[in-house]
This record gives sequence, structure tokens and C-alpha cells, in this order.
Amino acid sequence: MMRDVTTDEAYARRVLITAILGVLAFSSSMTIVSAVLATIAGDFGAEPATIGWAVSGLFLTMAIGTPVLGRVGDAVGRKELFVVGTAILTVGTFACAFAWNAGSFIAFRMLVGVGIAATMPNGMALLIDAYPPEKRAVAVGWFQTFFTGVPVVALIVGAFLTELFGWRSVFLLLTPFAVAAFTMSVRWIRRPGPSRPDARVDWWGALLLGGTVLPFLLALEQFRRSSVTNPTVLGLVAVTVVGLVAFIVVERRVDQPLLRLGYFARRNFTGPMIGQSFSQFAYMGGFQLTPLMLQNEFGLGVAASSWILLFRPGVFSAASPFGGRLASRVGGGTMIVAGGVLMVVSMAFFAIAASADLLWLVVVGLSISGLAMGLASPSFSTTLATAVDPADLGVANGMASTMMNIGMLSGVQTMFAVLGDGRAGADFARSFWVGGAVATVAVVGGLLVTRDRSTARGPVTSSG
Repeated sequence: MMRDVTTDEAYARRVLITAILGVLAFSSSMTIVSAVLATIAGDFGAEPATIGWAVSGLFLTMAIGTPVLGRVGDAVGRKELFVVGTAILTVGTFACAFAWNAGSFIAFRMLVGVGIAATMPNGMALLIDAYPPEKRAVAVGWFQTFFTGVPVVALIVGAFLTELFGWRSVFLLLTPFAVAAFTMSVRWIRRPGPSRPDARVDWWGALLLGGTVLPFLLALEQFRRSSVTNPTVLGLVAVTVVGLVAFIVVERRVDQPLLRLGYFARRNFTGPMIGQSFSQFAYMGGFQLTPLMLQNEFGLGVAASSWILLFRPGVFSAASPFGGRLASRVGGGTMIVAGGVLMVVSMAFFAIAASADLLWLVVVGLSISGLAMGLASPSFSTTLATAVDPADLGVANGMASTMMNIGMLSGVQTMFAVLGDGRAGADFARSFWVGGAVATVAVVGGLLVTRDRSTARGPVTSSG
């Protein structure tokens, strides 16, 4: 059973507000940086591929850092790691405004990645711990609403600020939100202490995890630019396999592993992992591909494309609270299945729109894609939380975040590799069909989840 730190509703709301503010600067900057990346590259005189590491490098840092810092939070204290994370996030966001070249900007964005790697898993663990089981899915739904909804507004405001004052002003505007998260985390969040006072951080496991994830993501980057038979790609894949085998060997032998591999035998742990990563493959791959299609296939400008793209995060944000409420009634597995099915349908709409040159189908596809993630996202975290011991919440959320980042980067790199140099409707359609095929695996993840029928309105429970 999950341990409830408190049933104090006022305190739970304060934790929710603090957790939202803790990721707000990051989520808002992600949408804005993606939109003005070409402008930033021009200011620094850098190649687009180079400045693209401001996005890829950040995801690399998060993919490697989240499970490690989630485990440190389990061992040292989740409040402490959340406070440290918001402090790093504040420094990194502020520093981005004063970057002097492409290298410094990429470094500061990776520093932001370190901050969010500490903030996200520990903030989610604090949030889940503060709410009773029957209210967790709703709370996570509201978290997702702000996490995805505010960046929509930020994208519009950021474009306006960039036009008037330059892209640096955006980071200066976002810094106070990070400062507020730091201040509130210090003053509002209670210090329950380490979830496992005798816990030790498995640094060998952390090192080997990094040695597995990093070459895998670099292999994806090379695959996008060349082919799967490229010697560099094959070499990086070989290093990934060796690193994974070494990680498994070490984790099976140490007393306190970075992640207890036995959790993967629990359907309510593995199911959400699969559902989230494969849904994000299609969601983020489609997110990066759609503006290119709108501009090349339909001849729209950047401004017009941006307004159309708002349908996806807008629906995502609006649907998340309903996803949380429905999960409390019908179970997380049902919502993950529904999200996976809708994601497949959205990819089909994109593919048909590209082939038939129908812009209104793109809008429908964007809306269904947002609906898919809005309905399923609350269940990813709450279902996984019921499948692990309370003392492992931080590292479990960290591992889920790593799998999500791997899914996102895999989707972007793979769907762009399938697109190749072509920009015709058939080329875009082919990429979206691939995204849809991969998204079907998310449905399998949802089908793995089981539900404890003794708790009619509670979240799903562990089967392992």
C-alpha cells in the first residue's frame, strides 16, 4: 500500500502548485526554443544542426539524470532534491539569457536539464505522496493541464517578445517562475526525510545507465543523418548493447540497485512504461514533423503554422483533468489503451491529410493527438506509483521519465529518417504511417495493466 504523508487538502494543493511552478519554466522554454531555434542559430552564426543540441543535449541530460537524481531523492530526501533542482533550474534559465555563443547556450540548456532531472521525479513523488489514492489521478491530471497548457500561452507571448525585444527576453521572463518554485519549495513543502534512511546510491549502476542511454541516443542522431548500416551507427548500437548487459549484471548483484529489475515483472510497472514511451514516439515525432508539412506541403508561413499547431497542446491541456477523473472510475489501463488507440488514429489522419492535401484533416489529427495524451497521461504516473514500494517512488518516476525521453527522441529521429530528403505528400504520409504503427505498441502497454476491483474508485494496483 502507498503511504499517505498527509490528508491535509490545503497542503496537498500547495504541493500541486509548487510542482507546477517547478516545471513551468522548463516546459514553457521548450516550446519557445523549438520555435525560435533558427533565430538563435542566426544570432550566434551557428549551423542549425549545432544549435539543435540545445534541444537534444537537454533531453540527453534528462534521460541520464532523472533516474539517478530520483534515487538520490529516495536516499537523501525528496524535498531536498526538489529544492536543489529548482535552484539549478533558476540559474540555468537566467544564464541562457546571457549566453555569448552557441556552445555556452547549449551548456546552459543542459544545466536546465540537470535541474529538471532533479525536479521532475521528486516533484511527482511528492505530489503522489501528498494525495490519497482516490485523488491522485485527478491531481496529476491538473498537473498535466498546466504542464501542457501554459506553454501554449508561452509560445504566443514568447513569439511576441522575441519580435519586440529578442529571444533573450523570454528567459528573463521565465526566471521569476523558477525563483517562485524555489521559494515555495523551501517554505511550503514538508521535510519527511529520506524514504529509505539506509539507502545508498548505486553509482556504478548510474554510470552504466549513462553508458547505455548516451550511445543509444547518439546512434539515433547518426541514423537520422545517414543510415542504419553506417559504421558509426552500428558501433554505437554495439556499445549500447554491451552497456545494457553490463547494467543488468550489476543491478542483479548489488544490494541496493539503481532500479530493482524485479519491478519489470509487475504488469502495472511495465505497462505504463510501454504505453508512455511508444505514445511519445508518435506524439513528439508528429509534433516535429507537422510544422514542416504545413510549410512545405500546404505552403503556410511560420506564424500560420504556429496557430494551427496550438490545437494539439490546447486539447491536451483541456483533456488532462478529464483523463484523471476517468482513470479514477474506469482504471488506468483503460485510459492508456484509449490513448494508444487515439494516437494511432491521429497518425492515420495526418497520413491521409498529407496524401490528399487536406488541411482540415491536419487540424483533426492535431486535436485527436492532443486528446490521446490528455486522456492517458495522468494514468502513466499514477498506475506506475501503485506498482512500486513507496521508498522507490523517486527512482521509478525517474526511470519513467527516461523511457519517455527515449521514446520522444526515438520518434523524432526515426520519423525524420523515414522522411529523408523528400518533402512531397507521399513522403510525409510514409513517416506518419510508421508513427502510427509504432503507437500500436502503446495499446499493448495499456492491456498489460490490471485493476484491483476491491477499490472501485481508486487507482489501479500492482499485480506483481
